[in-house]
Amino acid sequence: MTKFKLKNGVSEEEIFTSLNSLKSGDINWKDGKTFGAVYYPGDKYASVISKAYNLFMHENAFDPQLFKSLLTMENEIVRQIGNLFKAEKEVYGNLTSGGTESIFLSLLSAREWSLKNRSISNPEVILSTTAHPAFLKAMKFLKIKPVVIPATKCFNLDIDKFSSAINDNTILLVGSAPAYPYGMIDPISHLSEIAIKNNLLLHVDACIGGFLLSYLKKLDYNIPSFDFSLEGVTSISVDLHKYAYAPKGSSVLLYKNAELRKSQFSVYSNWEGGIYASTSFMGTKPGGIVASSWTALNHIGEDGYLELTKKTMNATSLIKDFILNNQDLSLIGEPQMSLIAFKSDTIDIYQLADKLNDLGWYIGRLQNPSGIHLVVSQIHADGAAKQFVIDLEVIINQLKKKNIRNGVGKIMDKGAAKILNLMPFNKLRQTLVKAAGKDQQIPHKKRIIYNIKEELDLDDSNELFRSIMDGFYS
Repeated sequence: MTKFKLKNGVSEEEIFTSLNSLKSGDINWKDGKTFGAVYYPGDKYASVISKAYNLFMHENAFDPQLFKSLLTMENEIVRQIGNLFKAEKEVYGNLTSGGTESIFLSLLSAREWSLKNRSISNPEVILSTTAHPAFLKAMKFLKIKPVVIPATKCFNLDIDKFSSAINDNTILLVGSAPAYPYGMIDPISHLSEIAIKNNLLLHVDACIGGFLLSYLKKLDYNIPSFDFSLEGVTSISVDLHKYAYAPKGSSVLLYKNAELRKSQFSVYSNWEGGIYASTSFMGTKPGGIVASSWTALNHIGEDGYLELTKKTMNATSLIKDFILNNQDLSLIGEPQMSLIAFKSDTIDIYQLADKLNDLGWYIGRLQNPSGIHLVVSQIHADGAAKQFVIDLEVIINQLKKKNIRNGVGKIMDKGAAKILNLMPFNKLRQTLVKAAGKDQQIPHKKRIIYNIKEELDLDDSNELFRSIMDGFYS
């Protein structure tokens, strides 16, 4: 890596030599090695979307009066997504930097609206354990009490316990379409009825799946209602940088009425620097993101998205069918789109995950129950899904062999976890932070961390992973 030259800077040639060198160590996501994190529409679409980003890269969409082009594009994006989500009347919304900001603003709006209209000063929000942690993150900042309801034994949102948890401080119900862990859509129609009955707001987190679900409906998949066609739904968040294939940093938050959206705005009219008004949490809004998101929607178009959706579901079906027909694997829940979770009662699922990592695959890990999580997209339809299934079968057969090596490996895992758990917490933390920061050329053993975590209380567990994260950025 070229050293940073403060005085003269680095030449273009040196810059790109360094960048290419750095990138050479990254995962090969263009070959579909990642299940999640990256969503790519293919080179043809991506080149046009990138050109749009570059054309507006230096513009700032913060002030709606400055660049009318960006204002026009943002409003058009909101209308297009609103139409996709069955908004019969005018819909209100803004582009945000991602799902977390959309969720944050939906909670801020609910808090401010409920204080103004219902005089609730100790707000509570009801959500399922399967809801995204971004809600808990946002409520920590916003001083809103989360009321977290355990999912049912079938991993569904527990509608009866939701209803029972409502009290005078409740301001908002949260539903997911779908819930990230298992790809299942919460019973939004039932939540809508409860919201109407109790005069509550209802936010639908459709960040990961809402766009794709809307196109699955167009392809006649049996998708239950989750959008503004339900009277009780008052806000929806949907990420465009996922299945709409816009660049990273693009999400939309929609509201049923203007008053709710105004509740998310930050306005300081007496500031010495002039009147300050911001529609979202972020101040500066990159013009490139607005332009490239608008371009993705309009360049790919309905026919293009239908084709990408078909490819996504073809890849999903290939992997899903393998799991259903494999005696060592089983689905967790009943996925309704392209998110798949599976477990095993015959082999160590985390050991399977580690061996997939060793072959270059990026996958998710679930807990309670232990499982592997996949986010499938169109990029996996061009051979990656087929290769994944081949690798999966080979590893499963290896792990099933009752040989000395596997037996010794399991004993060593248990022994390592036991030794680490005997350490004082500070020593344990120091050891794991040091191990996490090493260059991962040796075989993965992420599975051990789950054995260790089981022996820690929640505060120590959270502190451990804060420290590990801190170590990555040192």
